[in-house]
Amino acid sequence: MGVNILDIKYQSDTNRKPDFDWASVLMIFIAIGIIVGAIFFIFQFRESAVARLIESDSMISAIIVENNSDKTETIYLGFYNPGRDKLAFIAIPARTRLKVDYEDRPVYDIIRNIYFKGGMPVVKKTIEKLTTSSFDYYLVYDLKDVEVLVDLLDGIEINSLYNLNYADRENDIFIRIHKGHVALDGSKAKELLLYKYGDSGPQIMLDNHRLFIESLLARDDDVETLVMHRKAYATLVENIDTDLSKKDMIVLINEFRDLNSSRLLFYRMFGKNTVIKDEKFITPIENGKWLKERIEAVKNFLNDDGPVPIGDEVKIEILNGSSNPGQAQSLRNYFLEYGFNVVHYGNALRNDYEKTIVIDRVGRPSLAKKIADIVNCREVYTRIDKTLLVDITIIIGNDFEGKYVR
Repeated sequence: MGVNILDIKYQSDTNRKPDFDWASVLMIFIAIGIIVGAIFFIFQFRESAVARLIESDSMISAIIVENNSDKTETIYLGFYNPGRDKLAFIAIPARTRLKVDYEDRPVYDIIRNIYFKGGMPVVKKTIEKLTTSSFDYYLVYDLKDVEVLVDLLDGIEINSLYNLNYADRENDIFIRIHKGHVALDGSKAKELLLYKYGDSGPQIMLDNHRLFIESLLARDDDVETLVMHRKAYATLVENIDTDLSKKDMIVLINEFRDLNSSRLLFYRMFGKNTVIKDEKFITPIENGKWLKERIEAVKNFLNDDGPVPIGDEVKIEILNGSSNPGQAQSLRNYFLEYGFNVVHYGNALRNDYEKTIVIDRVGRPSLAKKIADIVNCREVYTRIDKTLLVDITIIIGNDFEGKYVR
């Protein structure tokens, strides 16, 4: 039987193996190489966004969330002026009660819960609404990350300002750190940052955080080495939530080399202690007005446009100059709700004051005006007398009723 040439010539190629196109494969590999190289070039050589802000001497701001396991301990508002080498933090306590816009519905909640319920977008929205300020970056870390960092540094050294002895039942630890020069490992550093016991607890907490930051600044070379080390960096940032890149962090570490303790400031948000259904909260004074003013004062100071902002330890003296007994103690209790330090209260030399007056003793009339506003007092004077060891003197007059001037 013969073979039909036409059948062979025009038969289907479905069962034929195609010729291998090496040229196409080579072109694909070249294209992939170009894309990978471009991506590497972009990430390796692109300028840090933080570096651009520093070069332009722009103020850099950040929301910093300090967590401890499943709860937030404190939110810090950070502000840095690269042109003046000044850094400031304002602390918002965990028990601060705010109106929070969660996805399902707006509710009142406390700082302690917001990150774990709504994540960083809800935290950022809530803080920016409270402060009417926008923030460039955010950083969320857990105190266990502090343990890891300190242990990777083989410990840190501080000069503790206080003897810290406290059984922290909430965190199931006993905090014991003596006053003076102390070497801390990771667990002890965590204890240092957790301490907030007693009436002076909020101030001690800020002082301890300041000491911790100063100890890291003193080890800036070692910290940079850790960040540059691939495995150490991966360990450090494993549980950290931030929009700062690795390059941004290295830029900031180098930038902070010239920062000394006199240019590092810590403040806290003034708030009023309130009780709702047997639970204690802190509410921002005048719906955050004081906090907004403090932020502006901090920014002005960082820009060298204003004095050092008023410290947190405002010392107040309250004297009853009215004919109504018990007024000084009543007003003292009221000011303690706001977290002020009432160092003395009692009777004035006379009891015939018709009007309540607020006296500035240290040359801070703006501070005296703020204190006067709390009790609706319009009589504010400056009579400097630093021998009294107080910032403000309040003399209650007969126009005072309960908590306010009528």
